[in-house]
Amino acid sequence: MTDDARDVTSGRARAARGSAPRTERPADDASPSPAADRLDYRAVFAALSAPKVLLSPDLTVLDVNDAYLDMLGLPATALVGRPLNAGFAFSPADDERVARVVDSLQRVLQTGRIDLLGPLRIDVPGDRPDEWLERHWLMTNIPVFDASGRVAALVHRAEDVTDIVQSSQRTAAGQQIGLDAAVVDHALHLGSSLGRFQESFDRERRAALALQDSILTPPAQPEGLRIDVRYRPASREMHVGGDWYDAFELSCGCTLVVVGDVVGHDISAAATMGQLRGVMRGVAYESGDSPAGILERTERAADGLGIDAVATVAAALVGLPGPTGDRTLTWVSAGHPPPVMVRADGSAELLARHNDRLLGIGSDASRTDHTTLVHPGDVLLLYTDGLVERRGTRLREALDRLPGVVEELAGRSREDLLDALLARLVPQTTEDDIALVSVEVLAPGGAR
Repeated sequence: MTDDARDVTSGRARAARGSAPRTERPADDASPSPAADRLDYRAVFAALSAPKVLLSPDLTVLDVNDAYLDMLGLPATALVGRPLNAGFAFSPADDERVARVVDSLQRVLQTGRIDLLGPLRIDVPGDRPDEWLERHWLMTNIPVFDASGRVAALVHRAEDVTDIVQSSQRTAAGQQIGLDAAVVDHALHLGSSLGRFQESFDRERRAALALQDSILTPPAQPEGLRIDVRYRPASREMHVGGDWYDAFELSCGCTLVVVGDVVGHDISAAATMGQLRGVMRGVAYESGDSPAGILERTERAADGLGIDAVATVAAALVGLPGPTGDRTLTWVSAGHPPPVMVRADGSAELLARHNDRLLGIGSDASRTDHTTLVHPGDVLLLYTDGLVERRGTRLREALDRLPGVVEELAGRSREDLLDALLARLVPQTTEDDIALVSVEVLAPGGAR
């Protein structure tokens, strides 16, 4: 057995360490009653009928419920905070199958997707030396996300389905006609439970995508500018929602372009994003403010309206053209990755300036506008962090490489720049939503 396979863990959290984590509720759920706030959620977890284990990202045991302990006949002290091989003995014949469990858990950590295994045979020790009792397991590994949308823990469910497997084998061998009633009940219960679980994930994802489609409308196309947008949702079943883009003309004739990322990646984040985007549009249209002023007023309005949102935002105001088509670009960044400017000569640079606090984190400090001049042929690129942020790579390093990638791809085709960036930088199984906006300054009288 590999060391990684030996390090799979499961166990009961120490009572002194606190209760099991609570997940965010969908936006349309009713608020929990006051009595719910007084519940001991560790006790609730311990009482669940299905055998479950809570694991940290390094596969260390955080909690294990009573059903899991009763199923294996082990005390909590044998499992909590220890690797699996400290509490279990495995048959050498099961090395490859235990490694498959580890691989499944690692996939969930990397992709944020639920993973099902089984039936998988992993035997348990008998009462006599070197005795192994046949056991078959149906396993479900489920990600638990923190407020930022990262996988913070794993729930591992292991259901003993030996009776179902053995009855099926006997039936196939002609030793029995049909399954025992108890076995049928067990199989139906498992199938119904897993089916409802998957349906709930599918339903929430469909709702989140529908909500986003209704909010993320096509951008404006002001005279003298060409604006392109792309949105790619995360590949997780549930985690869709926080990123947005917007581009619209103000009453002054200028154009405001925005990308933002609300903390969280579920349907609640999608709903909050829609509210925040609407408030910003209303504030910006008639205000005459600079981008910094628009963010400050948006923050005050959202707070006054009871919109509980924390977000990173980059907002850029593209001014009206001068006689030669040059325009003033004014932008502000609220904890957001810096824009990229692609000049008409093909060079690209990060517009890395002072980065203000996130939107929604109250402070008396004012925000800072930054300005530059843009010319016909220049392209402004705004994006959310899903474009560049990857596990195992420092964000600073990824940002330093970005202008070179943009230069290469923009040199091939500016019309296909956004699609080329997604194809080059984003893996098939991305962990985060991605919003992209490009604004190209056209020559006076130039075609779109």
